[in-house]
Order: sequence, then structure tokens, then C-alpha cells
Amino acid sequence: MNSLLAFFFSKFKLLQDKYSKVNDMKLFHQNPKSNIHKSFKLGINNYLDISKDAEFQISEGVSINESNNISVKKGGKLFIGKDTYITRATIACLEKVEIGENCILGEGLKIFDHNHQYTKAPFSVSKTEFNTAPVKLGNNVWTGANCIILKGVTIGDNVILGAGCVVYKDVPANSVIVNKQELILR
Repeated sequence: MNSLLAFFFSKFKLLQDKYSKVNDMKLFHQNPKSNIHKSFKLGINNYLDISKDAEFQISEGVSINESNNISVKKGGKLFIGKDTYITRATIACLEKVEIGENCILGEGLKIFDHNHQYTKAPFSVSKTEFNTAPVKLGNNVWTGANCIILKGVTIGDNVILGAGCVVYKDVPANSVIVNKQELILR
């Protein structure tokens, strides 16, 4: 009896995941300006916060694996080049995020094209007002785990970002960026 219940539960879960993926894919097609290649693959358990007028350009062979957090707000544009693979990442887009071809964006990556507006005197941070600047990743960019790419950054072609890097300024093509840290053994 238990094995029969487990069988039906697993079939129900598969149907539920398939239904969820179909509904998630519809979110990328809401804006008629969007162009999504038919080979685009979207995994399960993604959190998608997508405005009806968000624009997507997703090329051939793009795969957004499971457990990503993708937010593209009103007027935002997310462009992803051919054969790019994204897994367990956060992409928060208010203006524009452009990702090149043949990129591998690793687990825990965070891309933000905005930050909160603030004043110094008196000190105040806005919850609803933002400064934005586009983010652009070139072709053949590989990010290690837990990288953060901040607003206004352009990363050239053929770049490796080592695990844990916080990228707040432009990175030239053909670079390897590592997070400088010291391990202190006591």
C-alpha cells in the first residue's frame, strides 16, 4: 500500500512540476517585443517576478536551471546570448542586464542593475526609489560560486570570476579575477 501511495505521489509531483513550468514559461512571453528561442529551457523551482512589459531576448540553447530568482520589473530588459547556462542565481533587473554567449553563471551568483537611493543629511535610505545602470557580461564569462555583480558594470569577453568576488567596476576582456583574502591559521 505504501509503495502504491508513493507511486501516485511521485506522478502527482511530476504533473505539478510540469504545470508550474508551463505557467512560468508564459511569463517570458507576455511582452510582444520579447524574442524567446524555442530551445530555451527553464528548470523547476524558480521564483519569477516578471512585469507584463518586461522585455526578453533569449537566444538559442539558453538554459536557466532550477532554483533561480529572476526579477525583471516594468521597463526592464534581460538579454541572454546563445548557449548560456544559469543555475541557482539571482538576477534583479530594473533597467537592463545583458549576458553574452556561452556563459556559465554559477551557483549563488547575484546580478543587480540598481541600488537604493539615499541621502546623507539627514541619513535616509529609500525603500522604493532606485539608481540604475545597465550591467553587461561579455561572451565566455564564467562565474564561480557566490559572485556579486553590481550596477553599471561591464565585464569583457573570456573572463573568469573566482568564487566570492564582488564586482563593482568594469573588468577587461581576458581577465581572471580572484577574491583577495588571507587565511589566518592560529
